[in-house]
Amino acid sequence: MNADITVKAKVYKLLFSDQAGSQRKSVTDGATLPHTLKIAHSDAIDSATKLPIKRSLMRVDMTHVDTGGVNPAPIPVSAYIVVQHGTGTGQPSTAAVQLAIASLVQILSGTGADGSALGLDDDIFVNKEQ
Repeated sequence: MNADITVKAKVYKLLFSDQAGSQRKSVTDGATLPHTLKIAHSDAIDSATKLPIKRSLMRVDMTHVDTGGVNPAPIPVSAYIVVQHGTGTGQPSTAAVQLAIASLVQILSGTGADGSALGLDDDIFVNKEQ
C-alpha cells in the first residue's frame, strides 16, 4: 500500500505503520481541521461460534467547522468499516470480500457517476431513515 494516500482531494500522509496497524493524517483543510485515516488488522474469536476470525478496520475521522461555520467542531465525523471473516476452511475468497465492500459502497455512493448507485448516505446517516 502507498505510504501517502489522496482521497477526495485530501492528502493523508503516513504517520506510522507497524504490526498493530497504520495511521495517516491530512491537514489539507488546514492545521485546525485535521483528518485521520486508520487501518488495523487483528485476530479474534467469534462470540457465537467460538471460531477464529480475522478482523480488518478502516476508519476516517474528519474534523469540520461547527454550525456557525467558523470554529472547529468539538467532535469529528467518524466513519469506519470492519470486515470480519472466518479463517481456514471458513475463509472467503477475495471476490466475496470485495462483493461485500462493493455492496456497501454502491448503497452509499452518489448516483452521478454510477447509475446503479443508490446514494443513501444522507438518508441513512443524516435523516436517520431505516
